Amino acid sequence: MTLPIDPVATMPVSALLGLVFVERSASEAVLELPLRAELLQGQGRVHGGILATLADTAAVWLLLPQVAEGHTLTSIEFKLNFVRPAVLERGPVRALAKLVRRGRAVALADVELSQQGQLVAKGLFTYLQPELDERGGV
Repeated sequence: MTLPIDPVATMPVSALLGLVFVERSASEAVLELPLRAELLQGQGRVHGGILATLADTAAVWLLLPQVAEGHTLTSIEFKLNFVRPAVLERGPVRALAKLVRRGRAVALADVELSQQGQLVAKGLFTYLQPELDERGGV
């Protein structure tokens, strides 16, 4: 039996960052980002854009499998609050995405980033689920 290709896990950016896809259910998804020096900003902390990408990817990995056939998923808004710096010495950053609500047109996910069990960032991510046109666009 051939397993379907996971479009999120196989995205080039997922490979570039080295994301580890840990587990997923209909209501939660967990990813990890192993840290390396290339992901740090000038003061030795993980760059905020890298953390935002991790959080967004976790939310998309949670939501995409349940998007209706003939539709896609696209970000329309997110807010991410940073509460503690992520640093190389504390190891991987873990993303936990939880489903808040899925409607016909819009889906909402809550994402927490943590390192060694301590909260690093918390965000709310909103996605539109538009219908694809005959060319595969929106």
